[in-house]
Parts: sequence; C-alpha cells; structure tokens
Amino acid sequence: MAPNNLFYTLFLYIPLLLFIRNVFAQDAPLFVQGGFEDATATDDTYNSGGTITVNGFNIQVPKNLQVQFPAAWVPWKDFTADKQSMLGYEINVIGNFINGKPIAAQVIAYEFFEGLSSGFIESLNFAEGTMKIASGPTVRISDPNAVFSIGYTQAPFFTADDESPSISSFSGFPMCIPRSTSDPLCPSTNRPFQGSGTFSVPDPLSMAPFLVGDFVTFSGIRRGNEVIAYSIVAQNVMITTLGDLVYLRMELGLLGIDNISPNTELAESRFIGFASNPRTTVALYAMDTDPCTGKVTDRIIATMGLRGGRNEQNKFEYRSDILSGYAREYRVVAEINGVPKTRTTKNGLLAGTYVQPINVWVHGEQVIPGTAPPANDFSQMPWLTNGIGVDENGNLWGPLDPFPQTGVFIDPPQCGPVSQLMFEGDNLNTTWAPSAELLNTTAPADNVAPPPPPPPPPSNVTARGVAPNEIIPARTKRGVPNVRWLSRARLESETIPQGDTVIAKVE
Repeated sequence: MAPNNLFYTLFLYIPLLLFIRNVFAQDAPLFVQGGFEDATATDDTYNSGGTITVNGFNIQVPKNLQVQFPAAWVPWKDFTADKQSMLGYEINVIGNFINGKPIAAQVIAYEFFEGLSSGFIESLNFAEGTMKIASGPTVRISDPNAVFSIGYTQAPFFTADDESPSISSFSGFPMCIPRSTSDPLCPSTNRPFQGSGTFSVPDPLSMAPFLVGDFVTFSGIRRGNEVIAYSIVAQNVMITTLGDLVYLRMELGLLGIDNISPNTELAESRFIGFASNPRTTVALYAMDTDPCTGKVTDRIIATMGLRGGRNEQNKFEYRSDILSGYAREYRVVAEINGVPKTRTTKNGLLAGTYVQPINVWVHGEQVIPGTAPPANDFSQMPWLTNGIGVDENGNLWGPLDPFPQTGVFIDPPQCGPVSQLMFEGDNLNTTWAPSAELLNTTAPADNVAPPPPPPPPPSNVTARGVAPNEIIPARTKRGVPNVRWLSRARLESETIPQGDTVIAKVE
C-alpha cells in the first residue's frame, strides 16, 4: 500500500506545485505605502542598490534608483546614509513582484503623505527665519540657499524649491521671511496693508513678506519642536501682477500610467495650477532627459487658458489620458497674447515658469475581479529604462538593474567613454518658442486623447519674452552634496518643434 499511497500523493501534489510555481512566476503589481523601517545599500558605489523595509515588506532596490523627495532626487546610498533621521516616515514603494520577489521601481519619501497643516501666523522671528503658528508649532523654511529667509541647511532632502518657488502667495507670487527690518529682497513695501486681500505690489520683481495674521498652509517634517517646511502658501494673500509679468504655482501633477494589459483602467492625468496675471495662458511641457549628458529638452504637451476664460483664482487645469511619452517632471510656461513671458527677478528666480515633479503616480488598475492582477508597466518611463545621464560629478546613471518588469527589452544607451561625457543639466536656456508655433509645426502623436485643432498663432508675434539666445548663468552649485535637484538641474531646457510629442489643447 505504501508505494501506491506515495504514487497517489505525487499524483495530487505535483500539479499543485507546478500551479503554484506558475503563479509566482507571473509578474504582479507591488504597491506598499507605510512606515519606513530600514534600508541598506549593497555597496558604496554612487548608483548602488540595496533593500528597503516598509510595512513589513523587505523589497529589493535596483541599481541606479533615486529616491523622490518633494523637490529633490536623492541617490539610494545617500538615502541609506541618512536613514536614522527618517525612521517611521511614510514611504511609497511602487514596483512588481518578479518570481515572487518584490523589486522596486519608484521610491517616494514623505514624513506623512499629504502631511498638510494650516493656521494663522502669530509672530515672526527675522533672526531665526521662523514663524510661530497660533496654537501650533514654530515653522522654519528649509532654505539651504537662503532665498526665502536667513537660511536653513539641516534638512537637505526636504528642501523648499527655490527655483520654482514653493514659498508663495495663493497666486504663486514668491513670499519670504525678512532677514532684517530693512531687507531689500523682502521689502515691507510689498505688503501695502496687513490682512487678507487681492492686490498688486510696488516692486513685482522682489518677494513679498509674510505678516502676522496671514493664514498659511504648510508641509514639512518635524525636527524637535519645529516644522521644517518645504512648502508654505499664504491662502488669504492673492498678489496679482500687471503688464507682461507672470508668476505661476502648481498644486498638482497627477500622472496616469497606461498599461499594455486590457485588464486595466487608465487614470486621467491632471495638472492644476494658478497664475498671478489674469491675461495668462499656459503651455505644458514634458521634460525629456538625454540618457548620456543629462540635457533636458522640453516637449510640448498642451496649451490651456484660465478656467472659464477668467476666474477668481486665476486657475488653469489640464485633464487628459496620456498613453505614453512620460516624464518624471513637467514644466509650465506662461504666455500672454501667445508670447512666452519669463523674466529673472531680483531674487534670482525665473518668473513665468514652474517645474512640477509628478507628485501622484497612478498606475493602471485592475478592471476584472477574479483574474490575475496585471503587473505595473514601467516600459514607457525612459528615466527608468534608459537612465538620466551623467551627473555633475561625472557619474553615469543608467537603467534600473535588475529591471522590475519582465519582457521589457533594456538596451542601455551607447554614450561612449564616461570620462568624455559632459554634464549638461545645468545650462539654463530660456528661449521658449510660442506654443502655437510648436503645435502648428509638430505632427500629432497617437499617445493622447484626440485634441481639437490648435489656435492660429497671433499675428506679428516674434518676441519670445527674453532676448534671443539669452542664457542665464547657473547659480553657484548648491552647498549640499549628492543631491540631484529638481529645480536648477531641470531649468536648463531647450525647446524644439520636432519629435514624438503629445499634443492637446485645453480650454
């Protein structure tokens, strides 16, 4: 009987084991969001991978992965070196299970997702660069280059964006905590009265100071008894600009990622922002990165006016299904009468443009219950499949390795000897062409919902808002090493009217 029992057992369980093996051999989506427990780096190389533990999951991190922070991309080994300060923070890991093993493609760091607070400013301390919130915490701007305040360098990963200012009034007009009672870059004359209101300022090329009584919303991290803020918006202050000067503020960059599986639903992509000038229209660009040099090229996506033609908020919004050609950062450029309007301010900001990293990633979601869950598709993300090129230290960032999706052909770019590559990510070129010109001269692509035809270009328009071929010198290299900054490293773009573009027009 024993041999027969053994044969019967094998007859039953071998097919089951084969079935289980086949199930685990399929790619399956990985999405983990929760408390950060631990992280390790495989070695000390600049592009090292490793592991991360979140919510009890131990997840492999591929080589060349960079962690996304609100205004910075940080190499994995640098993230692990500072892990003690972030234990317990909320981390979002997106990837796939490959043969049952979780492998990350994206790691996004917060202290708390949507960790937003609001309150009235009770007092300001110019010497410390802080604001006290009534019945709340003391807020200090994470400001390593001292653009918005006296400066603070102790939280470099959670920095405020001082190129696309994340410290602003509701309209996007940049705001500040004065360094003294007579700060020429934060003049008190730019707040003609205290309290709520909509107004223009005497010097629109300088910032406006926060005042006691302002109602602010802020996001940041807790350090002791303070909140180190990377975003502050004065909700009750609507500073407008006149003539051809425009400031922009982006509130949302949500990207719906398509999936080759028919068993998925595509989320609508959305970009929402505000302008200081009611005459503004806005051009939206994807920011493509050369996988060898790091050079960024703007690719036209859409043009959009203010909602309803005009509205109290000067709000603009883009909604559409984007099917391919994704980027990790997008840029909006203000136009008036069809002409791009960018200008360097006294604080060294570039008014009229704003770089928005994607802050909400929505991968294709399963449609049919009772079926195998479709894997996340990263094949249309060139910064993952090709890399982002050489950095300012001469290090070449290539594709994720191992790639967290089977069936994707990874062909690393042929860049030649790394020693001969020159980093081009800090060249700031502000010669954007009118969007109507780009839309009229670029063939429509099939990777967006069918758009209505673009408007004709305005007559007799030749100006671009800046002098021809004007190059703005890059600011002195930031004092915090090993951080690949979203803002300056992505404000160097050159726009071309050719290529595989996504074209749409939003009224």
